[in-house]
Amino acid sequence: MRISIVRSSTKSVVMLGLAACGTDDGDDTVEHVDCSKVTGVDIFTAGLDHPGDKGVYDFKLMSADPTPPARSSEGNFNTWVLQVNSMNAGVVGAPVDGATIKVTPFMPKHMHGSGVPVEIMSLTDPGQYQLSQINLWMEGVWETTVRATVDTSTDSTVFKFCIP
Repeated sequence: MRISIVRSSTKSVVMLGLAACGTDDGDDTVEHVDCSKVTGVDIFTAGLDHPGDKGVYDFKLMSADPTPPARSSEGNFNTWVLQVNSMNAGVVGAPVDGATIKVTPFMPKHMHGSGVPVEIMSLTDPGQYQLSQINLWMEGVWETTVRATVDTSTDSTVFKFCIP
């Protein structure tokens, strides 16, 4: 493991740098993941549907570029189109416009995020939002939390993809 110490005028900050999140035995190579053997992840299809954790909203991944979601490199990030609909007693309802959307990619095995803020843009189709600059930069399982808030109503879901 490499340790870097950065000092500022107001405080000391210790940052741990893991060489590409590889092993800490001096091997800086990235481990390779066989996604065909990984269970508990989503298989991308257009319209991949996830009800929100609280049952307030339904989240549908309408498209992904590239398809399926892939490892980002050299500024080539993933872009998704998300459809958010209201839920009423478990039934998908009307599209939700004007939501504040927050997207957080996270790699649970290595306990880190993507390092690049996801850009959110409302589209002209009702309830649709473009999520761009999704930086899935390492092989392995990424959990991308999507949270939608309108007024006092908030709900979220997690899309889980194995990135080869």
